[in-house]
Amino acid sequence: MQRYAATLLIALIAGLAGFAGFNALVDPFGITGSPDIPGLTSRDTRLYEDGGRVHVGDQLARGGEDAIILGSSRSVDGFPRDPEDLPAGFINAGMRGTNIFELSQAAALAAGSDSLRCVVIGLDLDEFGTHSKAKATYWLSALRDGNADFARARVALSPSTFGASVQLLADNLTGSEPRVPWADSYPAGAQRTRYENGARGIYRFYLGYRFDPERLALFEHVLDRLTAEGVQVTGFIHPLHAWREEALFRAGRGDDYLAFRATLGETFARYADREPASACLPGGAARIWDFSGFRDFATIAAPGTEATEAHPAFYEPSHYLPHIGTDMLAIMAGGAPVDARVSGERLDPGTTETSAAAIAARRTAWLATEDGRDVTAMLDAVIAGNPSAELETPQFLNRDDETSVIDKLARIAPRAARR
Repeated sequence: MQRYAATLLIALIAGLAGFAGFNALVDPFGITGSPDIPGLTSRDTRLYEDGGRVHVGDQLARGGEDAIILGSSRSVDGFPRDPEDLPAGFINAGMRGTNIFELSQAAALAAGSDSLRCVVIGLDLDEFGTHSKAKATYWLSALRDGNADFARARVALSPSTFGASVQLLADNLTGSEPRVPWADSYPAGAQRTRYENGARGIYRFYLGYRFDPERLALFEHVLDRLTAEGVQVTGFIHPLHAWREEALFRAGRGDDYLAFRATLGETFARYADREPASACLPGGAARIWDFSGFRDFATIAAPGTEATEAHPAFYEPSHYLPHIGTDMLAIMAGGAPVDARVSGERLDPGTTETSAAAIAARRTAWLATEDGRDVTAMLDAVIAGNPSAELETPQFLNRDDETSVIDKLARIAPRAARR
């Protein structure tokens, strides 16, 4: 009996070791540094299979980055992913489907490296809602505890990693490319359908939206600590296509959106006078920019019902294209955008009312256009159907969540003390 048990135990350990070894060798998330095998693993097609949490978490835990761009899929897709296409020192560390809890963890983790100078972080109402806290692979990644070695062990033993490993091998063997959400051209009407479905879905989402002040408080704690230690934090409110913004207003969230903008302006203003140890962008340690609110590039009419040509700024109402993000970064750096239609402004308590009035004026002007009338008619029909709100079980932050952020903040390198 003992021999049988020992044999079974040895077989189990060997199986786990083989399972973990296979995942570590294939390395679908790019975290183990295993050598590429031509024709099998040389093409990294699955780095964002989990939204990017494992890859980004490992990258930030290793340290050595100068400047990071954080945010949801709007940052993942809205800024170039190749560092060569970004200003020197910047990397795109966005993660799909994320929220301010995960983003706060990422910023705190990155600041543990004394090379980090700047954090640029995309924000909007979505990230501060009670509908989400963390995706499944967050608990595998280094974002969870800041320990890259433990994270690699968790990832190697995960069935999710095994699935991504098999898919990566298949991609390399068949020549398949990783999915990119946009294209140069589409089947006739495909983009129009994407815009219409997106606006209808987001209307239901905003009907059930609930803002969580505890998430804002957690983010402010991170903002306070990073700027106190000399890290420059530049926030920006993501642009959304006018179709999505109008769905937000028609769902009764316009006042929430304007209040959110004002609150962010006040939050960043509390730390604006601090000096960064080594700034990447003009200004002090904390600034917030706004690129939302029915701006010229966001009111370019949606593709027509038979259109095949790609929209010049948004591949669907919630997501802008990489050249838009590049122009936004240029504006935040004090330069001029390549596309003159792209614009943004700094938010602070002194400009809140005038900027809100400007948004109202731009919205009114757009609603008078053919595109605005089309969306009004579509949303009128949606509202007439009395759709139910998209409700998810609220996920509130707990003491362990706050402790995990505090633990990372305790490891921040004191740049300010060395100025």
